[in-house]
Amino acid sequence: MSEVNSLAKQLIAAQRKKQEIDQCIKDLKKKILDTEDASQILTPLSNEGGSKTQNGITFSIGRTHLWNQEALDEILEATPREYWPPFVRQITEYKVDNTVWNKWALANPGLAEPFHRAHSIQLGDRSITKIDIDKLNKED
Repeated sequence: MSEVNSLAKQLIAAQRKKQEIDQCIKDLKKKILDTEDASQILTPLSNEGGSKTQNGITFSIGRTHLWNQEALDEILEATPREYWPPFVRQITEYKVDNTVWNKWALANPGLAEPFHRAHSIQLGDRSITKIDIDKLNKED
């Protein structure tokens, strides 16, 4: 287990360095954005978003389009589907609360069978979620 412990300690050290570097990057970006030069570049973008490059530095203000779903419902419910504009599509996705599902399936096994066929589990990638350095040092 000493190889695992050694590698885990190296991982912890690297993660700490990464956190320091990430914080440094965040702080430097904030300092750059707080300069007068950046402010002059970003001010014209503040109404509509977009980006502008000056001296090799690209400044940007992102944009996200938000659509009021209730307003769209009203518009589209009054319009036959065959006349919907080409930029609109309706997506229906079913959400299942697994805690409620498990209880219901146990209480209703006969009704649950078709739902069992519709259910699968996708496993994620392997990972290390936590290393307790104090416990790790006690192992050595």
